[in-house]
Amino acid sequence: MARNKQIFQGLQCYGCNIIQGQKYVDVGCSNPEVITCTHSHKGFKHRFCIKTESTALGIVLTSGCATSRHCQQHELPGVRIHCCDSDLCNSAPSWYPGTLQYICALLSLLLQRMWL
Repeated sequence: MARNKQIFQGLQCYGCNIIQGQKYVDVGCSNPEVITCTHSHKGFKHRFCIKTESTALGIVLTSGCATSRHCQQHELPGVRIHCCDSDLCNSAPSWYPGTLQYICALLSLLLQRMWL
């Protein structure tokens, strides 16, 4: 039954530092929102939740929905990529607020490489 929920309503993931529709979701990752993934992105199906973390700072940089293509990306220097395939599986034990400028710079880099 849980699998049918995903098919009809979409996978649910925690989202932060991403653009969902026309709005930014939780800039700074201090309070991630539960988001429902759209069924596809550029022809690829959203089947995973993703979380990217700074290996140097130990903070979450982004989290949200992902395609298999996003999850197959090679890790960027200093960035760890985690993907999982069940509702709300991309949570973190602690969500640390970070320096906004640092996060925005990394977010721009990640968006260019992963989502654009």
